Amino acid sequence: MNTQTVSIQERMRNKAISALDEVEAQIDTLMDEKSIPFSMYKYLKQLDYSGKVVAYMKGFTEEMQYEIKNEENCEQLDEAYNFLTKGQKTKIVKKLQEFEKDIEKYCDEYTPVRKPRKPKTPAQLVKKLPYLAEWKKYKSINPEEIIRASMLFGYNTSTKKLTMFKSYGGLRVNGSKILDANECIEKTLTDLTLLDRLVSGGNIIAKGFMDEIPRSKEKEGNNRITKNTLLIKVIK
Repeated sequence: MNTQTVSIQERMRNKAISALDEVEAQIDTLMDEKSIPFSMYKYLKQLDYSGKVVAYMKGFTEEMQYEIKNEENCEQLDEAYNFLTKGQKTKIVKKLQEFEKDIEKYCDEYTPVRKPRKPKTPAQLVKKLPYLAEWKKYKSINPEEIIRASMLFGYNTSTKKLTMFKSYGGLRVNGSKILDANECIEKTLTDLTLLDRLVSGGNIIAKGFMDEIPRSKEKEGNNRITKNTLLIKVIK
């Protein structure tokens, strides 16, 4: 069985038409002189529909205004509305025009309220970060600790490169990349006893550690973490 797909525009139009049922009921009270105070603008504010939906309401009173005014002196229209006095007709047309102005006003003033995005947790931010959880006797730190850290040390077990990331505003993670590092330098480190010193040492040792690595030229590091990278240490 084939089912027709309703377009977004058609859905908005149907939504607007449905909302006009209440307005048409209010117009009927005008005809019966049982009118109660009704503000089209307040009604639209209560609905809180988007300006695009409300825009489909524009002109919905035009046909009725045309019929009531009957500027062409059509006998059939004159007969259809002969139960209204001239004053009542003027009052109803004025109210219908107010409805149209309120619709215009709402559409002009409508500003969509966007819900602020809920900030991602550290776990969500590092979810796609590849790294080596364990190698020999070494274990990576929890990658969530990288978020907003001032320093990070990563050791690539394949290339034997130790990379230091340093940030003055706090590190971020995007995929496999470490972001917002003001410095990113690397050195070759093959002496694992020296790596032990970094792992077990405190912040003072970590901050000057790159200078302790002998016979290795300092180079600009790669900000990508790979599946071969141990996350050795962070400093908050």
